[in-house]
Amino acid sequence: MLKEAISIDAKYIQGLLSSDRGLAIEDLVEITGYRNDYVCIVLGWLSKENIISYWETDDGLVIKLNDRV
Repeated sequence: MLKEAISIDAKYIQGLLSSDRGLAIEDLVEITGYRNDYVCIVLGWLSKENIISYWETDDGLVIKLNDRV
């Protein structure tokens, strides 16, 4: 089921992120090999669980782990 796959992939992407240095969606697409829309779905899952935060920079959107994770 897709929900189970998203949960597993959310843990994988969570492991790629840190609270010190963020990654852009394009970076996550390149690292994981997942499609852009799927990465966005997984990021939505992590955001809903309050695991990640989004930061707007001059280079675009950056995703970081929340400090308490």
